[in-house]
Amino acid sequence: MEKKGLNLFIFLLIWAFIWYIPIPPKKTSLKKPGRIVSLLIGLLLFFIIQFEQPPLSVFVYLLIFLRLFAAFFESALSIKPAAEFKHTERNYYHQRFQWKLSLKLNAKTVGILFIIYVLAASTMIVFWQLQRVANAYYFNSFIQTEMGIPFKTTIPDNMVRLVTEELAISIARRHMSEFGSNTQVLGCHITKTPDGELVWVAIIGSTNVIAENYVKGLVIVDATDPTIPPKIIKNEFAVGEALWWLNNIHFRSYVNDMMRSYGIAYVTWDFTTNQMVYVVTR
Repeated sequence: MEKKGLNLFIFLLIWAFIWYIPIPPKKTSLKKPGRIVSLLIGLLLFFIIQFEQPPLSVFVYLLIFLRLFAAFFESALSIKPAAEFKHTERNYYHQRFQWKLSLKLNAKTVGILFIIYVLAASTMIVFWQLQRVANAYYFNSFIQTEMGIPFKTTIPDNMVRLVTEELAISIARRHMSEFGSNTQVLGCHITKTPDGELVWVAIIGSTNVIAENYVKGLVIVDATDPTIPPKIIKNEFAVGEALWWLNNIHFRSYVNDMMRSYGIAYVTWDFTTNQMVYVVTR
């Protein structure tokens, strides 16, 4: 059985807790405006970062360094009202505060801490890049180059792709009226049917995925002969590409397990059952 990964919403609770508590820990009221502001900033950063769907390791690195950066400013700087300012103009009475920014720590101490932080962040970034290069070298070691013709036998006619993705999308658009008005091609990928035919599968959905947040059906275009009429499948699917929120198959996969990165998603057939399935690469 595959081990279940960390859910995005659970990590959101961890993220919010770490941004809400003061660093370093000290006796203070958690209802102070400063703690609320820190929490709101943390939540804003969380929702910005999650749009990129980074793996958990990158998310943790960002959590550590962003929170430490915020804690550095919280410890080094103080923002508070300096004095009450009253102003009367015509028949209007204004009352406001002038805010004062001051250092809690010695300027030299602040500079040293900032340099240490920059060096630590730079070291982590360099280490991350070196790790990516090492992974690339590792996988390149599996590549074996040989001389000669890549194909030993003649490619059969039914496996020669004559229809490009652009042409397949164009053919699918001519038949989108089968699914009603205001429809669009959400995605188009090439695959092989249980009968061994090479086909393009165009996914059809609404142009307003918030109101109609589902896949309306599929258009199957023969990849070897553009003159063959496409097959129309009017089955609805709750998840798919380019849909909104949890109906988006990439985002749903990421929410369920954020420990992995996800690539393309495509519709194909399960050859054991001949049923259509959605495959997400990771």
